[in-house]
Amino acid sequence: MRESVRKLGLIGAGLWAITEDKINDLVKELVDKGDISKDEGKKAIQDMLEERKKQKLDLEKKISEKIQESISKTDIFTKKDMHELESRIETLEEEIQIIKNKEKMFFK
Repeated sequence: MRESVRKLGLIGAGLWAITEDKINDLVKELVDKGDISKDEGKKAIQDMLEERKKQKLDLEKKISEKIQESISKTDIFTKKDMHELESRIETLEEEIQIIKNKEKMFFK
């Protein structure tokens, strides 16, 4: 029983890295040993898969935040920068066209 509890604790600590098959195998082992009932096993699998999903999303969020933080500390040209420049260029092109049209009117 103590070993079973230890295994469940280890699973909880790093669920994001464990496959669904491995979770099923570990819970099946606990059910087969009689440490938990089938219903408890189903609930444990469901809870672990949900926790695994949460941990994965949290890890992805943290990685993304660290990448963004690293990018902001460097002089890397980002997509956002490019879109802002494209917008400014479009505005300038429109203004140039307006000026050209006015010149045509005055210098006919």
